[in-house]
Amino acid sequence: MKARRIAFVGWLAGLVLVMPVLAVASSGPRYQRMVTVEPVGPGTVLMRIREAGPGRPIEALVLRVDLADPGVRAGLLYPGRVAGVATVSAMAQTAGAFAAVNGDFFNIGETGAPVGPMVAGGRLIKAPQPGRALAAGVGEDGVGRISTVAMSGLVNLPSGRAALVDLNDANPGYPPMLAPNGIGVFTPAWGTYARSPAVRGLRSVTEVLVRSGRVARLSDHAGSGPIARGDFVLLGAGSGGRRLARLRIGQSVAVRYGQQTLAPAPFRFALGGKYRLLRAGVVQSALPVAPGAERTAVGFSDGGLTMWLVVTESHEVGASGLDLPELAAFMRGLGVRDAVDLDDGGSTTIVSRLPGRSNLGLLNRPADDSERRVANGIGLFATSRHQRRARSDARSSPSPSP
Repeated sequence: MKARRIAFVGWLAGLVLVMPVLAVASSGPRYQRMVTVEPVGPGTVLMRIREAGPGRPIEALVLRVDLADPGVRAGLLYPGRVAGVATVSAMAQTAGAFAAVNGDFFNIGETGAPVGPMVAGGRLIKAPQPGRALAAGVGEDGVGRISTVAMSGLVNLPSGRAALVDLNDANPGYPPMLAPNGIGVFTPAWGTYARSPAVRGLRSVTEVLVRSGRVARLSDHAGSGPIARGDFVLLGAGSGGRRLARLRIGQSVAVRYGQQTLAPAPFRFALGGKYRLLRAGVVQSALPVAPGAERTAVGFSDGGLTMWLVVTESHEVGASGLDLPELAAFMRGLGVRDAVDLDDGGSTTIVSRLPGRSNLGLLNRPADDSERRVANGIGLFATSRHQRRARSDARSSPSPSP
């Protein structure tokens, strides 16, 4: 017989369910799965899963989110600047999320910026590095999906239009973003980190500060430091740099850019992933079989109306962690149809506000034994409609006896 799959629907306040499930894999061997389920927010349940045999033991923490529930919203968490890092707990607490996981791989030890795209509130905040446009998120239509996100943009110069090839990306350790002849744009969201890695080793570099739509400063090298609200910086190299060098103080300059995606609707929020794990329920071929480790992944089912935020452990009950094919198979076993991996190892983090508690708590045991500061994450938020209803319920409830 096939393994049983249990669906949990609704907001079951204060209820904790513990269900041992004995299943038989198609090849015959038995395995034991223990699932503990508790609600942690509107439309959201936390599943604690322990699975033994026939492969290696699995310890997993899973947030199952009903995206069709008007009381919950999924969104991007980041430290307020692209070139910056913070713990998932700090980002979630600041943003008001009731649960969260870590997000994209990032330029650790340098800029802290993610390598993939970032979309928040429907706006593209950061373009992906070449080859890293794979992204997961929720569209403007409320449907969760996996697709690609790139940048499409133009700068209007007195000499005519030019294409923009980069947005808020200057990660060292990678090929320079503007090679060989590109023009990129940096906004206040980038932060204070030096912009020079975007043109590292390139010639004919020009940087232009644009304030109130007009050229305020020109330089023959990339700068650093904050960009004031309302300003932006153009950075060019090669023929792009030479074209910027022809500008003069006071000339009018404008930029227009946005997300370019193959998804059927623009993303309301999105962040980058590295490998596609599942496509239409099929484990993808050629996934790296690296040593087992803590893993974070995001997936979707039910036509994109259910989001799965999955964290696997490697510390408990002898679990040695999963490789990517094992992670994909595990998620498929949960009923996930489409999935992508996020950052793993010491970055793997899941936090939540558990029932009866006012503060966010760290649910997993990070590989570093403490939360790592990361570039971004996925947060879950109670919408204002749900919050108003909760306050109304509290006012209508009888006061406790002294």
